[in-house]
Order: sequence, then C-alpha cells, then structure tokens
Amino acid sequence: MEFEDKLAKLLQVSGLLEFSNDAVLKEEHQESVSITLSIKIDEIRNHLGTRTPYRFKYNKEVSKIKYDHCKDTKIWMVVRHGTRLPSAKDIRGMNSTLKDLKYEILMQHRLKKGPLNSQQLDAFEEWSSDLDINQEKFLTYEGQDEMILLAERTQKRFPNVLKRKYNNHTFEFRYTATQRAQQSARYFTIGLFDKKDAQNVIFSPATKVDMHLRFYKHCDKWQKQVKKNPNTYKEQKKFGHGHIMNETLKSVSQRLGLNRTLRLGTVTLIYKICGYETSWRKNHLSPWCYAFDPHSAEVMEYYIDLKHYWLDGYGHNLSYRQACILMKIMFERFKGNGPNATFLFAHSGTLLKLLTKLQLYKSERPLTGDEMDRDRKWRASEIDCFASNLAFVLYKCRDGDHILTMHQERIIKLPMCDKELCPLTTLLDYFRESINDCDINDICRLN
Repeated sequence: MEFEDKLAKLLQVSGLLEFSNDAVLKEEHQESVSITLSIKIDEIRNHLGTRTPYRFKYNKEVSKIKYDHCKDTKIWMVVRHGTRLPSAKDIRGMNSTLKDLKYEILMQHRLKKGPLNSQQLDAFEEWSSDLDINQEKFLTYEGQDEMILLAERTQKRFPNVLKRKYNNHTFEFRYTATQRAQQSARYFTIGLFDKKDAQNVIFSPATKVDMHLRFYKHCDKWQKQVKKNPNTYKEQKKFGHGHIMNETLKSVSQRLGLNRTLRLGTVTLIYKICGYETSWRKNHLSPWCYAFDPHSAEVMEYYIDLKHYWLDGYGHNLSYRQACILMKIMFERFKGNGPNATFLFAHSGTLLKLLTKLQLYKSERPLTGDEMDRDRKWRASEIDCFASNLAFVLYKCRDGDHILTMHQERIIKLPMCDKELCPLTTLLDYFRESINDCDINDICRLN
C-alpha cells in the first residue's frame, strides 16, 4: 500500500494521535515550496548531527536480500525514534532568544549592515515559534513518515520473516515509556501491516524503569562516573574555547549581520534549530541555517560529536559495557523459540552504545578538542540521525546459522567477522565473555 493511502487511513486507527497537537503537526506536514538561496540544502544537510532527518540517509535499494543455500528466518532490530520536536529547554530558547535575535537581524539589515539577501530576509520575516513546551520531544509528521516507509522497505527486503499478516506469536514490538518511541512503534506497524492488523497489534507494556531499552538512564554507576562527571565534557569544552570555535562564532555573527559576537550557547541553539526545522519539512531549509557556511556547520557538528563520543561512545568503557544486555537478548532470541521478528524502539543513547559495543565507527585515535578530526568515523550525522536503526537477521544455511548485520538499512561487515554474512558461532565466541558476565545490576552498582 502506498504511503499516502496509509497516511489517509491512519487517522482511523484508534489512539494513534492521542498525544498529537494538530496545529503544530499539520503545519509541519504542509508541503513546502523548494527555494533557491545562496546556501543550498546539500551544503548543510551533511552536518546536522543527531537532528539529521532520515530522508537524507536511508537506503533506496529494497530488493530481497538473498544468499545461496540460505533462508532468512528471524530479525531483531533496534530503531531510534523518528524526527521529533525539541526539548523544553530548546523550545524556550526558540520562543525567547531566537525571537529577539530575529528582530535584531532584521533591524541590522534594514540599516544595510548585513549580508543576507532579500529571499533570506523574507524567510526570517515569516519565521515564528509558538511551540508548546508540553509537547517537548513529540514525534512529528516527518517522524511518522520515516517509520512507515522504513517498515515498508524492511518488509520488502525480508519477506520470508516479515509476513504481511500479523501474528502476536511471531512479532514482538517494544518501546520506551516516551511519546516519541510509542508513536514510532505504532506508525512502524502501519507500514508493516494492513489497517486491520495495525489496529490489533499488541505492544509489550512500557515501563518507566527500562533496563533493556534505556539501561543507561538507570545505571547509577554510569550516571555518576560518566554523565555527571565534568571530565566527560573536557574535550568538548576545550574545543568550545579554542581558536577554531572562536572564529566560527565570529563568522556566524557576521553572516547574520550582527555588530556583536554571539556566545557559544546561542550559536549552539541556532545550530540545533537549523537541524530541527530542516528535518520537519521536506524541501525546506530553516532560515537559521543561513548562519552557517559549510565550514562553520562542520565545526558545530564536531563540537556535538565530541560530546556523544565521550558520553555514549568510546570515551568510557562503562558506557558501552552496559549494552551487553541488548546483545544478550538478541542472542537469546536467535537461539530460542520466541518471536521471529522483534522491533525495539528506543533512543540515540541506546543506539550509540550498541554500535560501540560492536566496535563500529571507531577512529584510530580518540577524538579530542585540540583540533577537528575531519576523517573521523564517529560522525553523528551519519550514524545517529533521526530514525537510525540497527538490524540483525538470522539466516539458516546449509553450513549452519549465520547473522547479517545492517545499519541504516545497509549491509555492514562487523569487525570481528571475515565477511558480511557472519557465522553465529563466531559472534557467540567473540561476545561470550561479555554476555556471560552481563549482570547489569552488578555493572551499574556504585561501590
């Protein structure tokens, strides 16, 4: 079924829009007119970090993935929620700081003190923000779209596992106790099944304390030694006070026509809202993106990457050690008689720690604030955009069980494997110690 048909019918599915604010979401879903400006979407879209929309990254190839003498029999997939609204803090920043800054920008240009062209100034004139803080982090229409289309493509690639007919014994759907994850799961099922089946899907109950999908939130040791540890942000802070960032702050301020240099916090807010507003609507570039040229956007991208590298990635062993719980669950599903298809809807922190556990996107040396590593593999714009996903598919082959790994719907070869279709025994052997020693309570206990 085409996406447009499904979207027309989804309103009939009971409870799907329970949390939605129609005024906000309908405005986001309106078709935008593509405009040609001195900054094109392509110049900024590759540097939007964790706010990158999935439409820039997904794999358009949807052919059935086949291997000789093998049959796909199970799938286990973790999905970051789709495109969402900002946090309450960023909404307040939009409604106050950016509103005031907008008028300052327009005033400076009326005084002929700014470089923005008439089209860009018109976009600023039309810009407004009245988002409700009570809707912080809610899934948007673009996020709904991402989930439906992701499900449709996944079904086409693995039709043996993902039958169009829903069966509660063969499908498992879980989400965290958040609106964005819950709604992502619901819209994913709309892409996977017909309307009647989508209405009948049973979701595993979400719990406030979720040691599987959001283990790090409830890991006392990680919270104290990593998240609330000032040293975790040392490299980001160093980069934020360095020469490259100082020049970027001046550049951004000059591009907006200001007669003062903006602070890092304000420029970070501008960068975030540039990403959010660009992600919400197709063929649209937020006017706040005019503040950046490709270089300054890359600088801001690296600044945010430093945070996630040290918080969620290779910076601390404890961060990714926790992810053993997900690996353990995945292996149990593949070895047992449970559901053939498991879909887990979680968050950026979950995906990044799991990717690190798998030794993926590891740079040759740690990321530091001394200089910008342009050749790094750890780049959130690529590995942690909205609707990021990681899938493991079990193939029954003549020579035994094998696992195929896909990230962002593309086949990848795990570092511990010789080829993309990796023997299950190889992975079990590689992760044996961490899985057998995966007592999450012990790992997270403060001594």
